[in-house]
Amino acid sequence: MRFPVNGRYDGSEIMDTFEIHDDEIDVEEIMKKIKDNIRMRKEAGVYPQDGIEMDPAGNSPECSTNVQRDLEYINANWDIQNNSYFISSHRPVVGKPLVKGRELVHGEVRRYVDPIIWKQTEFNGSTARYLNNVNEKINSFENVIDGKIEQLRPEIDGKIEQLRPEIDDKIEQLRPEIDGKIEQLRPEIDGKIEQLRPEIDDKIEQLRPEINDMIESQVSSVISSMNSDIENKAWLANILEGKIKGEFENLNAESPDIKDADVNYFVFEDRFRGSREDIKQRQAAFLHYFEQCSNVLDIGCGRGEFLELLRDNGITAHGVDINEDMAGYCHSKGLDVKIQDAIEYLETLEDKSLDGIFIDQVVEHLEPDYLIKLLGLCQQKLRYGCHLVAETVNPLSLSSFANFYADLTHKKPVHPETLKFLFESAGFRDIDSQFFSPVSDEARLKKMPVDEDMNLKDKKCFDVYNHNVDMLNNILYGPQDYSVIGRK
Repeated sequence: MRFPVNGRYDGSEIMDTFEIHDDEIDVEEIMKKIKDNIRMRKEAGVYPQDGIEMDPAGNSPECSTNVQRDLEYINANWDIQNNSYFISSHRPVVGKPLVKGRELVHGEVRRYVDPIIWKQTEFNGSTARYLNNVNEKINSFENVIDGKIEQLRPEIDGKIEQLRPEIDDKIEQLRPEIDGKIEQLRPEIDGKIEQLRPEIDDKIEQLRPEINDMIESQVSSVISSMNSDIENKAWLANILEGKIKGEFENLNAESPDIKDADVNYFVFEDRFRGSREDIKQRQAAFLHYFEQCSNVLDIGCGRGEFLELLRDNGITAHGVDINEDMAGYCHSKGLDVKIQDAIEYLETLEDKSLDGIFIDQVVEHLEPDYLIKLLGLCQQKLRYGCHLVAETVNPLSLSSFANFYADLTHKKPVHPETLKFLFESAGFRDIDSQFFSPVSDEARLKKMPVDEDMNLKDKKCFDVYNHNVDMLNNILYGPQDYSVIGRK
């Protein structure tokens, strides 16, 4: 007996079958084979797991093809009788008796099975004939329906064309009505606008003082900056005029110290270090170390930017500087500045008399022995718990050397770890370092963009390259300045 085993139901192809060579028919085995075939058909997509997808007309996408294929299979396989079945044996000695025995058993089995097979075959044949008849009827109906549709199509198109002028007329009839509705609503809309106008005017009036304050603030800032610049230039003009008149003839021109040299360091700093506003904006980051203080010392105060910041924030402070021009400028601003060497001035103060010391861009001007002694004196003169803040040029960034020696008074840069060690040796605790003044992105080396569509090898190469660029940027274009903060 033969059964399909590959799940294919195409009547145009020969089905894979299995043969029964043993002496009995196992109905359970046959049912199992049928179930396996159904499962294989589902896995092959003949019976979709999620149901059959239907088109808008109620047919599956390949309905006609599938129905025709199934019908061909039914017509080819409705007769399930197995007339080609034969009994054989591969045993040379007992083969003939075994075959005879099997034939006897087979004959007895066929007495019970053949009627069932015959009835099933008759049923399959009747079903196949009925389905063929239904299929012919359906095909006939489809042809009739298609013909009717083709007959009705011109009539439908004609109806649409007949209705088009009527629809256009309806639209034109409604247009005046719509325009009238708009005109009726216009006074209401204008009224709403008039109701909102006072509210809008109130908002404008509320914002006017704020806008005026903003404008006045910006104008005042510009005027203040211009006045400051005018004052600076007027003050410099007075100094230059005094020098021309010979008021500084008694200065020792042969002294190597900058305070006795002919170069005006105030003019030099104004040109190369930056404007006072830029310096004050950068120094504002250190203000919180001196909150609630009442006696802060600014060593090497220069033009007094930090002293002004402290004064503006209600912190009493004074400065010391060896440059008379700098000190004179600070005096013109109403700042308390002593013209004296820093160590000499510190030695005149009582121990634990200061509650804060600030040293900005001074460390790089000092010899090592002087710096060590200066830090020791700062520790002696500070009260317990108060801060010493020192900012200087960052030698870890090679680009900082591009401008370092533009200042003739610079001695040598100090490594951040060295300055931290000197703080620690002087007796300070809670020592911290911070880095400032980053180089602009335009001046730094550029990294290669990494595209997500790159293959793994190229992406890895780009990542290594960009990592190297980051390291070079840190070495070449790192922060230009750093600070060390210590607490007594």
